[in-house]
Amino acid sequence: MNILIFSVSIGNGHDQVAHTLRNEFLSADPENNVKIINTISLISPLLDKVILDSYLNILRFYPKAWGKIYEKTNKLDPIIDINEITNKLLATVWLRKAMINFEPDIVFCTHSFPASIVSNLKEKGRMNCPLISIITDYNIHSSYINDYTNYYVIPHENLVCVMENLGVDEKKVLPFGIPIRKEFSLNMDKNSIIENLKLEDKRTILVMGGGLGLGSINRIVKELDRKLKDVQIIAVAGRNEKLEHKLKMLNTKNSLIVYGFINNIHELIEISDIVITKPGGVTIAELLSREKPFIIFSPIPGQESDNAEYLLNNGVAAAASDIEKIPLLINQILNNEIRIECIKKLSAYLKKPFAAKRIVDFTTKTFG
Repeated sequence: MNILIFSVSIGNGHDQVAHTLRNEFLSADPENNVKIINTISLISPLLDKVILDSYLNILRFYPKAWGKIYEKTNKLDPIIDINEITNKLLATVWLRKAMINFEPDIVFCTHSFPASIVSNLKEKGRMNCPLISIITDYNIHSSYINDYTNYYVIPHENLVCVMENLGVDEKKVLPFGIPIRKEFSLNMDKNSIIENLKLEDKRTILVMGGGLGLGSINRIVKELDRKLKDVQIIAVAGRNEKLEHKLKMLNTKNSLIVYGFINNIHELIEISDIVITKPGGVTIAELLSREKPFIIFSPIPGQESDNAEYLLNNGVAAAASDIEKIPLLINQILNNEIRIECIKKLSAYLKKPFAAKRIVDFTTKTFG
């Protein structure tokens, strides 16, 4: 099969899902021909950089503004219609060329932006292959909903009713989960990981802020070190080199291990007793797969605040409104065996570690 995957490089999650899908298709059948396209970069590499820089600046300096944009566009008849804006862009020309050159048997979109454009091309009769949208958050933004999308992959069965409220036929909804890397479904030996990474076998706290290294990580690490004793703190700065440098310069009384962007986050999650993180969709899916207790801090208004609400309502996470409260919350969770057991059971109910395989199996059976 020729499989075309459109992604958008805003954050790390959409690209990560795209690459996970590609790897799963190739693992299932090495003769599959899989191509990933960064949608905005295809239109204009300069535009891609401008959009990413603007997005990061909004998140850092005006997060509430992003929340307002998200809220205003999350309606079936919004004041700001993202789908209408994207369809008026010249992007349709570039995407059509990409599809003609590749001749896909099926198209996947890991972001609503390309999903809208591909749906528009189908509406105009310029392409006729199936379109599947992968929703990468634990909420459903209305910009994903298009008349010519064949199927929607959503994180869990308990979100099917949200899709129905948005007017989507239940037959089009596939509650397979958010695709995450195979490593998160493997059996891991905690002792071996600790030995290989040359870490200490003690209470371990993992602090991370996604691929972009957002979320006051430096301040959190300082507060943990100030109030907790005899713990091991692992901080992941992602691609934020400035943050990584700051963390490595800290003088701490507890063990502090600092990483930049890494590919073995599954190992760090496995050896950690608790995780402090921003609630990005892919990160959540990874944590749920390992049934780890985690604390949400500083969610971005919009998709992350909706993710946080979902997690809290489902009992799998805790949230701190102030950095100073995080150490106390850690002790309250880790010293409560009943709470930890409940988190494990509820996480087991929500987790979908084999989402990518289910998508590939469904695609092969339905369109192969």
